[in-house]
Amino acid sequence: MQQALADFNIEIVPLEKLVKENIHAAGLWRLIDPPQINRAFAEMKEQIITLPFEVRYQLEVCISREILNEYNITKQFVKRLAQISSEDPVKARNILEYVAGQEKRIYEPMTIFDDPEALAFSARTDIPHYCAYSRKATITPSTIYFSSPTVETTNRVLRHYARENLEGRFLRVQFTDELSEVCLPPSPMTKPNRNRVESMHVQGSSEMTSSSLVFSGLF
Repeated sequence: MQQALADFNIEIVPLEKLVKENIHAAGLWRLIDPPQINRAFAEMKEQIITLPFEVRYQLEVCISREILNEYNITKQFVKRLAQISSEDPVKARNILEYVAGQEKRIYEPMTIFDDPEALAFSARTDIPHYCAYSRKATITPSTIYFSSPTVETTNRVLRHYARENLEGRFLRVQFTDELSEVCLPPSPMTKPNRNRVESMHVQGSSEMTSSSLVFSGLF
């Protein structure tokens, strides 16, 4: 094993003691997701921090794109984001869209609120009448990537569900290979992702291309 790693110039550092950390769930989801059990919900109601859909979605974009890590997001960060959302939801969404657009890993999420460019960023501009902002999810064999709303030329489906799309209930789903530069052999979709896809009760239209399957629908 050591010789094989040395062939790829991978340095081996001997350790006197290896400490194994216990696996634990990130505390973020307990803060923003209501529990499934009614009794638990009654006990934790005051602890749940509610975020508007557009802000919550954009937070998912940052996490899925590995801009923010769910284990680095503290209760203080969520409370600050919720405070901004209560005063101006558009500003809170714009802050997270700016962060996602930079495509740089942020290890201290609280520093976002001290960034003047993030605080002044405005993502939405006037667009032609034949265009619309659309949200997108890219599903690979191993994970799901959410994308910030982008301007797309409308088609018959988008025009028909224009109100639903404006309300954030329309999602474009694309199935692709892994997004990394490393070429991996094709393999069947993993069970967790297959379950997540099957749980999407949506209706819409789909089109097959040479490299991916694109599906647009309501949720």
